Amino acid sequence: MENPTEIKTQAIKNYFKAIGELKNLDILTNKKDFTGQIGEWLVETIYDGKRAEKANQKGWDIDVNGKHIQVKTHAKAFNNNNRWSAVEPTEDIDELIIIIFSEVYKLKEFYIIPWTIAKSKIKKRGQKKSKPEINWSDFKEYQVDINKLPKQDIISIFR
Repeated sequence: MENPTEIKTQAIKNYFKAIGELKNLDILTNKKDFTGQIGEWLVETIYDGKRAEKANQKGWDIDVNGKHIQVKTHAKAFNNNNRWSAVEPTEDIDELIIIIFSEVYKLKEFYIIPWTIAKSKIKKRGQKKSKPEINWSDFKEYQVDINKLPKQDIISIFR
């Protein structure tokens, strides 16, 4: 039986190697916000889009044939019922996609929302009501059947 410390050390080495490989393949563009970058890669890949040049660009994240899409991605713990995404009410977006993964990156929910609709539902929340956010519960009619998303071979990675 292997030493538990050796098992953990090897797991960390494997993680670092995977992060390096994902960066080399341009799936990850920086060391910040792994979840958001995985969501952007997923949308870029299944819709044959192109990511914005700058990772910290305001507004849209993916261009699909001239349509600008903002992607919000969450990996939620099994007991986390929070259903809010921070969203700035900008003008240069055509569509909002919200992706919800489980804490182990299994695809749970996928929303495609016209920006005019999403923008109308932005509310300021928090104690100081200073954070513009939207509640996914307001968009049930825009939830997409995961089995009907394009490129099911890619989607299957997250099942």
